[in-house]
Amino acid sequence: MKQDFTVRQRALDGVEAFLGVARHRSFRKAAAELAVTPSAISQAVRALEARVGVALFIRTTRSVGLTEAGERFLSRAKPAFEELVAASQVARDLGQRPAGLLRLTVPRAVVPILLEPLIASFCEAYPEVEVEIVATEELIDLAAKGFDAGVRMGQFIAPDMIVVRLTPPFPLVVVASPGYFLGRKRPERIDDLRQHACLRIRRSNGSIAPWPFLNGNKAVEAIVSGPFIANDFHTMLGAAILVGGVVIVLKIRLLKDVKNSQKKL
Repeated sequence: MKQDFTVRQRALDGVEAFLGVARHRSFRKAAAELAVTPSAISQAVRALEARVGVALFIRTTRSVGLTEAGERFLSRAKPAFEELVAASQVARDLGQRPAGLLRLTVPRAVVPILLEPLIASFCEAYPEVEVEIVATEELIDLAAKGFDAGVRMGQFIAPDMIVVRLTPPFPLVVVASPGYFLGRKRPERIDDLRQHACLRIRRSNGSIAPWPFLNGNKAVEAIVSGPFIANDFHTMLGAAILVGGVVIVLKIRLLKDVKNSQKKL
């Protein structure tokens, strides 16, 4: 069961002033170090003593010393305050230079197109950054799953996302293997696709993606059918060769796969 609690306000007020006086055994030297007036240091220490409920210093006209309570307070407050200062410095350093874990979620097709050419140079330029790439067609909730950023096709960008365009628009092309078109008429119009085995993409939400076209200046989505369904372009392109059928893919994805196939040969 949760218990109600109150965050103590101003818990650290006066601690830095106390530590300065304890270090120098002088209100004036502590004031000079902190670039404030001696009266400001005195007021801060008195307010701290009032909150603690006990005197922390023995003051005379010639010297300043710690009471027993002051000695105990110093033994606990000094390392704790130094840890806070160190934590602030670590956070500040992280903000000034890239470091830590960078988690990205991207579609599989994006990896060879955008990331592979950049990863080596990025890791060399920012050696303190660990890069984790999750390649998936699933439209992952970036914040809920702990990702720093993601790469998305334009039509899959949520309205509340902060967006930076990475590339110009990539054209989509309808392709098939030469063997598939032996004895078949190549489609010339959208309606011709009804006569062909169209290999399709299943989105992460479970729906089958329609094929987008431009009919003049008008955007048109065609509902196609066929014998094979996958959830990424790479698998679809391989199926077009092995299973046979027509597939719609990114033109740049197709060109890269063709080049890679030629290298393997």
